Amino acid sequence: MRALVLMALLALLAGCATSPPTFNAEVSVRHQMASEVAGKRFAFKREASQAQSLLQRDVEHDIAVALEGYGLTQESNPGRADWLVELAYGVDDGKTVTYNQPVWGTTYYTYYRRVYSGNSYVIVPYYYPSTEVVGSQPVSETVYTRYLAVDIYDRKALARNDFAKLYEGEAKNRSASPQFDNALPYLSRALFQTFPGATGTRTVRLPLPVQP
Repeated sequence: MRALVLMALLALLAGCATSPPTFNAEVSVRHQMASEVAGKRFAFKREASQAQSLLQRDVEHDIAVALEGYGLTQESNPGRADWLVELAYGVDDGKTVTYNQPVWGTTYYTYYRRVYSGNSYVIVPYYYPSTEVVGSQPVSETVYTRYLAVDIYDRKALARNDFAKLYEGEAKNRSASPQFDNALPYLSRALFQTFPGATGTRTVRLPLPVQP
């Protein structure tokens, strides 16, 4: 019975080890838009520090592609746009997280058999090796939060100084990597998996390419 349990445990671990890697993002959305958005024209609303940023250009490209996929059209002149799109993105300074990691080792299961020796039976111990958790050890690592936030405003209402925000959405990914560029396509895909989508928070898992 113990051997069967051990085999099942090893099979489970092997299955977990071969599970395809995923990019996990926490997506939060709040909006007051109609479900049909096709035909709207949008332009990007930039801060002065973003006007000459190559990263800003890359982020705008990804967001524009996502919005155009829902039937919107990008305008080069903000004065002709229905909506103004404002972006925020980056990586935080990281947070140290400590957790207990299981330590695997070899233990021995002892059982006894009656063995005939000479003129009598004797009890002989046998030792069956088993791999299992024998303890734990604390492990610390730095976890970075990579984020992409998109706010959309009604341009005419904003010009009148009325309340103009139509949409606010954010995608966050927590990772041991502080790199933003390789996370950008996945953050954009996670945030715009649906648009405008349902108000609330959800977890999106996107498959990552398997490393050879």
